[in-house]
Amino acid sequence: MTVRLLFVLGVALLAACAPKPRDDLSLILVTLDTTRADRIGAFGGKAVPTPVLDRLAAEGTIALDATSQVPLTLPSHATILTGRYPDGHGVRHNGIYRLRDEEETLAEHLRAAGFTTAAFVGAYVLNRGFGTEQGFDVYDDVDVNRFAGGRDQVFEAQRTADEVNAHVLPWLDAHAGKRFFLWVHYYDPHAPYAPPERPGRTLAGTGYDREISYVDACLGDLVARLRSSGVLDRAVLAIVGDHGESLGEHGEATHGLLLYQGALHVPFLLRAPGLVPRGGKIAGPVELAALAPTLVDYLGLPPLARAEGRSLRTRIDGKNDGHDAVAHAETMMPRLEFGWSDLRMLRDARFKYIRAPRPELYDLAQDPGEARDLSQGEASRTRALADRLDAWVAGFPPAGESARRDLDPDEEARLRSLGYLQGPGGGSGGRLIDPKDGLLELRALDAAREALDAGNARGALDGARAIVAKNPANHQARTTAVMALLALGDAKEAEDEAAQAVAAAEADRDAPRALVLKAKGLEAGAARLSGKLPEAEKLYRAILAEEPSGDAAAVDLARLLVAEKRLDEASTLLDAALRRDPRNGMALAARFALATASGDDAARLAAAKALADARAGDPEVLPDAAALLAASGDAARAAACYAVLVDLAPHPGVELLGKLGVTALKAGAFDAAADAFTRGAAAAPGDPRPVYYLGVVAAKRGDTEGARRAYERALALDPGFTKAREALRALP
Repeated sequence: MTVRLLFVLGVALLAACAPKPRDDLSLILVTLDTTRADRIGAFGGKAVPTPVLDRLAAEGTIALDATSQVPLTLPSHATILTGRYPDGHGVRHNGIYRLRDEEETLAEHLRAAGFTTAAFVGAYVLNRGFGTEQGFDVYDDVDVNRFAGGRDQVFEAQRTADEVNAHVLPWLDAHAGKRFFLWVHYYDPHAPYAPPERPGRTLAGTGYDREISYVDACLGDLVARLRSSGVLDRAVLAIVGDHGESLGEHGEATHGLLLYQGALHVPFLLRAPGLVPRGGKIAGPVELAALAPTLVDYLGLPPLARAEGRSLRTRIDGKNDGHDAVAHAETMMPRLEFGWSDLRMLRDARFKYIRAPRPELYDLAQDPGEARDLSQGEASRTRALADRLDAWVAGFPPAGESARRDLDPDEEARLRSLGYLQGPGGGSGGRLIDPKDGLLELRALDAAREALDAGNARGALDGARAIVAKNPANHQARTTAVMALLALGDAKEAEDEAAQAVAAAEADRDAPRALVLKAKGLEAGAARLSGKLPEAEKLYRAILAEEPSGDAAAVDLARLLVAEKRLDEASTLLDAALRRDPRNGMALAARFALATASGDDAARLAAAKALADARAGDPEVLPDAAALLAASGDAARAAACYAVLVDLAPHPGVELLGKLGVTALKAGAFDAAADAFTRGAAAAPGDPRPVYYLGVVAAKRGDTEGARRAYERALALDPGFTKAREALRALP
């Protein structure tokens, strides 16, 4: 028998013995936002117990050396769901990118194969509209319902893992007998670190570690339902982190700015009885880009057509030791937000190279904390990894190619006169700041933003302008300066500052066009607030010409048109925005203003109800909406509007708290009423009214003695307060 024949027979025998993909399996993907691998017991973590994840790891296979391709939520999930690198799918940052319609997602691939698909996400950054919803029959995302300065605080919108589960579990019960793809996203380890506590649930640790304990417990609730229904053993289960958290290591508090292991090393777990080995460990570096191709492989489906990651199945089965595997990562955040250099990373089984203005090389086997940069002493190794990274990047279109556009001579001359085009053809014309050298600038920016949040607009402006003077490309500092000027009531100067922000963004040829449009939106808003309505309208229309689904510009233009009594077009714009997102708080507030301007009482009442139901609105419309609802006898909805106003006010006064308390009382919401009156009493210690109403609440609850004490305290504050005296006499 020839050697070749023996080889062929051996391959055939191995193939016959290998587990066959099953065509009845469902797929469950759980992504753990901001989760470091070294906080999970199965991956070496000892900070807090993680019994649920540890048991699942023992029942399946894990990768001890998995790497996120981007330490940011949206681009990382775009990679998880497509099997493509950021250079391929084009999503490089949160908020200003969208996964293109032409990208094939895992959900689209599985739905075409007959799977029912559903997703439940925990943060706005993955909400419908950013492209990750493609292919899902159900896409359950986060309500956006709070305003600040007239705009939704969208990037703060999130929900807890318990709240996600409250939506997931009923869906799961209804689809347990079907073949489905379920994606569950838990956001909780993300800052701020304050997991909800509840009776009967014991959490461990503090801060970030307590968040990990909380997510493990909530995952346990989901897994318990999957086990009891039998679904768990009829499914491929994948659990991965999207990125980690630096927790102060290397000077980074959270994530996104740097490419050290704290932000890149993530848990990676696969479980599929009969297919994936129990207690298995995948050797060598693993990328999140490999996840989707691996899952499709185990489900017995054709590969994703455009995936760049490769299935890990041979490595899971022990046929490939991963010795030659590498992992890549990038972050464009420093470039796009602060005008610093972007970063790239390539690592093999031992060494890690970071491409930066000052390159770095680490021996992860000897120095897992990346404390000793070897790039100078290991120059040949550094160059070899750098060349390998450069060759890999060269295989993709240049970063930002789709965002670039040529400047006409007038535009180039204007930007050059402003000092933004120092080099020929645009760009910075000089060496960009290394992000690790920009941490002092970042701390100064954080201080300016904290000052703005605390009501110190002048301090915020001074801090932001000091940063811009040294680094004109710091887009975040410019935005802070514009917002500070608006808070100071100087709309004209805010408009000038925003125009400078537009010029700086235009000058950055590598920045995405969305960054320019964001700056133009600031300029348009400042022009509108300074009374330059024609200029603002022109800017809004220019934004919408490039981005027709830009809801912020559409709603702001609609508000401008309402002010000018051009109501038909305003209505068309708002209808389109609300079709895309019926919970858009900006659009709902503008709809109420439109109904008020049109004199349509029925439409005005309907708009007020929509605001209350969405718990949305701004201080311009909510008082009128609440008063209208109260007058119509809808006390519960009126209370909802007042509750939003209270949330918006940095220091709500006794009058506003009183309105919330009275409407809540009329609606029978005694706890909410008592809370409002208690806060009112604290806000105005000498005012007898909130104390009196605490007595009313007590009386409604049947607490006669509590009511008596409250009425007596009210009379002590004001002996002439007739209502309290009469109420006291009426007590049994």
